Amino acid sequence: MIKDLVSALDYSLFAQVALGLFVATFVVIFYGAFRLSSQATSRFASIPLSDDVEDPRGE
Repeated sequence: MIKDLVSALDYSLFAQVALGLFVATFVVIFYGAFRLSSQATSRFASIPLSDDVEDPRGE
C-alpha cells in the first residue's frame, strides 16, 4: 500500500514548490536589506573593524 502511494507521487511538483520557497525567501531578505537605514547599514559594515561588541540594531 505504501509502495503504491509513493509510486503515485509526482516529485516534479516538489521541485517547483522548493523553487518557489527559495525565491520567496530571497525576495523577503532582499527587501529587508533595502529597508535598512543608512545609519544601520554603516553600523553593520563597521562590525568586522570594531573591537567593541554592540548591537547594531539598537539606536
